[in-house]
Amino acid sequence: MSVDRRPLLSEAPDAVRDWVAGLLGEPVVVERAAEAGFTPSIASVVNGRSGARLFVKAAPIGNGLGEAVEAGTALAETVGDLGPRLAGAGSCGEWRVAAYEVVDGTAVEEWTTADVDELLRVTARMRERLASGPIEGVRPYADDFVPLLGDWATLGVSRPPPISVPVARLAELEARWTAVLAPGVALHHGDLRRDNVIREPEGRLRIVDWTHLWTAPGWTDLIRLLPDLALCGHDPEAVLRRSCWRDTPDEHVNVALAGLAGRAWRDCALPGGSRLRSMQREQAEQLLSWLDSLLRRE
Repeated sequence: MSVDRRPLLSEAPDAVRDWVAGLLGEPVVVERAAEAGFTPSIASVVNGRSGARLFVKAAPIGNGLGEAVEAGTALAETVGDLGPRLAGAGSCGEWRVAAYEVVDGTAVEEWTTADVDELLRVTARMRERLASGPIEGVRPYADDFVPLLGDWATLGVSRPPPISVPVARLAELEARWTAVLAPGVALHHGDLRRDNVIREPEGRLRIVDWTHLWTAPGWTDLIRLLPDLALCGHDPEAVLRRSCWRDTPDEHVNVALAGLAGRAWRDCALPGGSRLRSMQREQAEQLLSWLDSLLRRE
C-alpha cells in the first residue's frame, strides 16, 4: 500500500531542512522515504553523520497535509507510547514539521495470530488512554464522514453490492450513521490499516499516522480495522468478541459497517490510483461480507 512517490525532505524549502538538521544536531546525510501509505506528504527516516535518526513528517498548510502534521503533534502526548515519541515540532513559514523517534520494525504486511493477541492488548490500552479528548479543536468523525457516505439508496441501484440482504436495509442503517457515531467522545485515529501499524522485532505493535483531531465511540477504530484482519483469514466477529469492546451493541456495529462499506464500495470504482482503488475494493468486500453475515442472523 503506497503512494506513487513520496516527496523528500531534500526537496523541501531550506527552512524546513535547516529545522530538521537543528533538531537532529547535525546535517542530514541519508534519507529514506516511507514505502507504505497513500498521503503525498514528506514521511522520511533521516540520519545524521553520527548515526542520529529521526522520522520526519512535513507538509505545507492549505491542502490538509500540513494540518495533518499539526494534528499528530497535538495528539502525541495523549497517544503516548501507543505510537512513536514526538521529538519536536515546528513551523517554517507555511510548512509544518514534526519529528518522531524512529521505531525499529516494519509495517505489518500480514496479520498473524500473535499480532491479534497483541492487537487486543493495544485496543485495551487505547480504550484507557483515548476515552475522552482533552484536546482543543476536536470534532466528531461522524460529521466529517457524512459527505463521504456512499448513499446506499442510490448506490445500491447503480452498483448492487455482493450481499444477500436487501439494499434498503443498508440504506436504513446508513441513515443512522450520525445518530450512532457522533455522540462518541473518545479520540479516534480514523485510518487504522496494516500500513499504519508497525511491528517491532519482539512483536510489539505501534500505531502511526495520527493525523485527525476526531472523536467517536471508542469501539469505532477497532471496527474500522477488523476487515483488514479478515483479509488475512481472521474472523472479525470472533476478534471483536474477544476484545474489550465485546459488549458493543450489534446494531451500532451494523451502522458503522454500513457507512464504511458504502464509501469503500463507491470509491473503489472511481478512476485513478490503482493501488488505492485496490485497497478500497478489498475493504468494501470484507466490510460487506462481515455485515452480510451479521444481518442474515436477524
